[in-house]
This record gives sequence, C-alpha cells and structure tokens, in this order.
Amino acid sequence: MKINNHIKILFILLGLILSSCEKVFDKENLNAVSPEDVWSDEGLAEAYINNIYSLFMPGMAFSGGSSDEAPNSNGNTMQTLLKGTADINTVNYWPYENIRKINILLKEAETSPLNPDFLDKLKGQALFFRAWTYFNLTKLYGGVPLVLHAQNLDESDLSVPRSNAATCFEQITKDLDDAIELLPDEWTGEDFGRIDKGIAMAFKGRALLFYASPQFNPSGDVARWTTAYNANKAAKDFLESKGKGLYQGDYADIWYQEQNEEVIMVNQFFNPGHTYNQNLLRPIWATRDNVGFDRPALHLVNAFPMKDGSAFDPSGGYGEFYKNRDNRFYANIAYNGTPYYGIKDLVDRESYLWLYDTAAGDHSELLLYNGHGNNWTGFYRLKAVDKDIDAPSIDQADVDWIEIRFTEVLMNYGEAANEIGNTAEALQVLYDVRARAGIEVGSGNYGITAIDQASIREAYINERFVEFAFENKRWDDLRRWRRFDILNDQRVHKGLLFTLNAGETAPQGYDNIDDFWDKFSWNTFDVETAPNEIFNIPDNYYFYGIPESYIQKDSNLEQTIGWDGGTFDPLN
Repeated sequence: MKINNHIKILFILLGLILSSCEKVFDKENLNAVSPEDVWSDEGLAEAYINNIYSLFMPGMAFSGGSSDEAPNSNGNTMQTLLKGTADINTVNYWPYENIRKINILLKEAETSPLNPDFLDKLKGQALFFRAWTYFNLTKLYGGVPLVLHAQNLDESDLSVPRSNAATCFEQITKDLDDAIELLPDEWTGEDFGRIDKGIAMAFKGRALLFYASPQFNPSGDVARWTTAYNANKAAKDFLESKGKGLYQGDYADIWYQEQNEEVIMVNQFFNPGHTYNQNLLRPIWATRDNVGFDRPALHLVNAFPMKDGSAFDPSGGYGEFYKNRDNRFYANIAYNGTPYYGIKDLVDRESYLWLYDTAAGDHSELLLYNGHGNNWTGFYRLKAVDKDIDAPSIDQADVDWIEIRFTEVLMNYGEAANEIGNTAEALQVLYDVRARAGIEVGSGNYGITAIDQASIREAYINERFVEFAFENKRWDDLRRWRRFDILNDQRVHKGLLFTLNAGETAPQGYDNIDDFWDKFSWNTFDVETAPNEIFNIPDNYYFYGIPESYIQKDSNLEQTIGWDGGTFDPLN
C-alpha cells in the first residue's frame, strides 16, 4: 500500500471522491469504475482507504486547542468558549457521512475476493478510524448515535438514538481491539505513516485515559484508571520493543527529524504535493499579511521551568526571564532578541527578532525591529515552524504533524499510574520527561517536589501544559480534568510589553540580547480589556450541545442536559 506518493488523482466512485494511488493509472476509464471493481482490485481498494485517511488524519494545529496557551482571533470558536458565549451551534462536528464510508469498507471487505492479509490490514485501518471518529464525537458531546453499518435511505432505522458515554467507549475499545489484531506491527518504506498496531495501542490508551478522567468518571472509579493504566503500559512496552522512545537530540528537532523514535502517529507533509500554510504562526512581515494565532500568552511563558527544575517566579520581575529556562522554553517561545529560526531570511543572516514598543503603556504600538506591528503578547510560537520557507512560499510548509508522540504515551501511563497509587512509576515518568528537556537532576527529582497523589496530579497538569504546548491538547485536558477553574481564575490572557527607554538606540537584527537588555523597560498587560472578554466558562461546556440542525432532522435525537431543552445525560 502506498500512502505517501507525490502523484494523486481524483475520480468519482459511488458518489465519493477518492484519493488515488499510482496503481489506479492502470484503469482506462476511471469514471466507469463499478463498485464491484473496487473490492476486486487492490489498487482501487487502496485508493478507498487512502480517501479515508484524507478525511480523518489531523493536520498542523493552529490555535484550536490553545485555551490559555495563546489569545484567539475575534470570532474564533475558542474565544467564544472562553468568554462563555457559546450556543448549541458553536461546536459542530457530525461526520456521519464519512463514517458511512468506513462502514461500507467493513461490509464489502467481508465478501471481497482479494488477498485475506491485504483485507485484514484494510479492515484494521478502517476500524481504527471509526474508533477515532467516535472518540472525537464522544469527548465533545458525551454520547452520540452509534451507527455501525452503512445505512440506506430506505431503511427504517435511519433514526438512531444517542448512546451514553459508557456504551460509546465500549464500542471504541472494541473497534481498537479488533484493529490491533488485524494491523501489522509497523509499516515501512512508502507505507510509513499508515495506522499500525502501535498507533492503535497508543490511541486506545488515550481513549481510556479520557474515560477514566473526571469528565467521564466524576466518582473517581479506580477500576477505570486501572484499565487505562494497563492499556497505556501495554502500548508503552510494545512501542519500546519496536525501538520507540523519547527523542534524545535537540528538543526542537522532534519536529524536524522526520521518522525519529518519538514519532508514533504522524501526518507526513512533503513539497510539492502535500503542504499547508503557516501564515498564522509568523510575524506579519514574514507572511502574506495574515497573522493572529498562537502568540504565546504570558501564562504559558511563565509555566516553563528553570534549568534547575524550579518554577519560574514572576514576582521577581521579567528582567532576565529568558535566562536559564529548560530546553522546551527555547524550542517553543520566540522572545525579544531571539535567533528566530522560523523565518528563513533571518536564519540565513543569523539575525535576531526584536519586539518592542516606542510609546510606554500602549501595546497597540508594539513594533518589530523593522517597523511592522501585529503582535498580541510580545512573543511568537517556535514549535514546528518551518525553517525553510519565506513569505512568498508561506503556503509550502511541510513540517510533519505528529499527532501522537511517545511522550504522550509515557505521560498517559504515568498519570494513570498515579491515580491507582503507583507513585514511584508516576514520578519516574516526570523525571524522564524533564531529564530529556535538559533539566538538571538536582537531588534526584529534577525539581519535582510532589510526593503524594494530589500533588503529583498537579505536577502532571503543569508538565503537560509545557510539554504539549501548541499540540492541540490543552483544552481537551482541561475538559477531561474538569478544571475550567484554571482558566477562569486567570480571567484574561496577558502579555509582556517591552519599551525602548528614552534616548536609547534601537537594536538591529544582528544585536545580541544580552548587550541590549538594559535598554528596555517592561510591564505586563491584559490582552483582553473589555468586560465581556473575561474568561467565564460554565460547567455545561464539559459536554457540548448538539447543533440545532441535527436535532431538527431527527426528532429522536435528544439534546444534552445543561443546554436548552436538554434531556440526555451522557453519564447515565
């Protein structure tokens, strides 16, 4: 099976648009392909599963899961959620048309004359994506209709009631267990990146961690945590047996050294053929005048530990906040005087990025060293920013998106270990993650002072915040922990404003930060200033409402409790 070829062709098949592979060129008339041909031809069947990948594989994350990592653009869904002004139509994800495509494959594969081994791998991939999709639906709405066969328009069972969370997770787990049995241990060559056994095991661990967490397990049932622990330990052990582990090179290179040992589930990008646009990540003068997402908020900047593992103390001021932080800080945060490798022109010139104001107290005038504005917090994101593109080629980024890293598997395992009382295992995971981040061993604990279940739980909350910054996990984590209080207590995003002192000469692109630091004054500021922009997230956001259009189409589809007309309790 080939998934990463650079030549693709689209054709019509059963009303579907299929992403093709090279074997399809053997067909003289693609528009004349019949359903029978698909399931009797490996090339066409492969094209069918490739289309499913194109529908469900996640791409580079931009702000969607940021919450307190970064401010959000006006009208952005996350901004609406943070302000508490969402309605039942705000979160709209209802991919049943695409689930039907998976169900068609699973049905047709049962009677296909193709090679059984080929069909097993095909079914394993399809089952994974069905579990993937129902998990994403369930974490949003708490419980959804489970449609497990390809419905026809003339069927009397088109109206399927919502299943509760327990039933949904039972089906998700079953699909993943079946997939694990069918999938190969790993794919190689051009097939690297397809769903394999290790990916399915890792994702099963993620799903069961959610099911054990307070969002779905408010009573703290230890049996669920034990199940999550066992699944994540099995995934960790299997992946380690296949050579996976924590990447030990430069931390930032996790995103640039393709197919390294940290990579578990990945969407591989390549140029030409499969690229994306990074306008949203860069200073305006390094884009095509379209910026606004993923400007690190001060809360995130503060969260990165010091080199000795201690917490950064903002009460001491920000005079030298950039010194002696852990390696993750420098891989994530572009600050005043950063050698900004996210812009090819600066890399080539070995130049620095300068962010400062010329009028104290008015951050709207925040400037870059060459006079361009549009920076919300005083910082830019560095993680996964493509080093090899400039403004004219901004839509040709090809840094891979790593959806599941080994670190996540490890931390899922450690978090579950803590909840079942395996303190030593939970702490060792934190030590390993911090050691890889370049934190000094100190007295043997890498700055971790937690000693009991409650304090270790908080340590995991803090560590995941910095380890997975900008990886689309923070909002999901806060929901599954039922910890909106962490956001509401912050009230707003904050930034750090640097002002060039009167009479000082502005630094240029080649000036080292240590030589110019005392030429600036600093103060913090609120990014959101209007009363209606303050964080005010209500508890009903732990399970979203079903969009009105779906309720109107199906009178048997109950609305979620806590929303207008809601009668469906996901936990009962």
